[in-house]
Amino acid sequence: MDNQDYVLLASIFTIGLLIGLAINGGTSYFTDTLTVTDDLNQTYTNAIDDAMSADDNEISTNLTPITEDNSNLTWQGNSSDKRVLVVLWTTHKSSYPVGGNITTYWGETWVTVVPEIKNFFKSHSISEQYLQLRVAQLLGLPPDSKDDYFVEVWVNPKDLFRPTPDNEINDTTAQLDFPSSVNPAYEKWFDENIIFSYFPKEYPWTRLGYTYDWGNPNSHVGLSEFVIKNNSNIAVKSVQTTKEYLAS
Repeated sequence: MDNQDYVLLASIFTIGLLIGLAINGGTSYFTDTLTVTDDLNQTYTNAIDDAMSADDNEISTNLTPITEDNSNLTWQGNSSDKRVLVVLWTTHKSSYPVGGNITTYWGETWVTVVPEIKNFFKSHSISEQYLQLRVAQLLGLPPDSKDDYFVEVWVNPKDLFRPTPDNEINDTTAQLDFPSSVNPAYEKWFDENIIFSYFPKEYPWTRLGYTYDWGNPNSHVGLSEFVIKNNSNIAVKSVQTTKEYLAS
């Protein structure tokens, strides 16, 4: 066997080893928008641990403001009843009849504004195999999330808040501390959600106005997130599967 044969065999062995590691889940690989690791649950737990501590250098100055002059948003109605289009990811398709008006009697509903998640997936190519996982990562949800429907709803901005110490929705940044004028009821909700998110470890809630993207090794700043208040009136625009919605 000459030197060329040895080189060829070594190359084949190396390629086979890398493929074997990837198939068996014994490695991690990264792209600019997706992380797949040998232990997704541990990666998710690490994200929660990281999110528990919010620092000045994690504050984003590029949060989406919900204002009528923001041309990136979609609006409906007149000035007395103007609504903005938001989207949620859920398993509860039957709770959202298309064209219907419903009340969120079940509690708070976490959303992002349309069309931010569509824009993300248009600019970042993700194979269908990893689509469900990548959505969960981008939204700061568990790797085994069963959410499979995107629901677009119209909501009055007065029924939205940003889940941050200063919860106004019309600016581009969030603060680490409560303002002196904080509503005691909101402060109580906020503190209770800290317990719910971290103890036990459920969600990597940033408390900084954006989702924790645990699938991007370069930056954990995901999408601007908002919450629809309990008992708010919303109008359902559309319900689509994850694949349908992101392809539309």
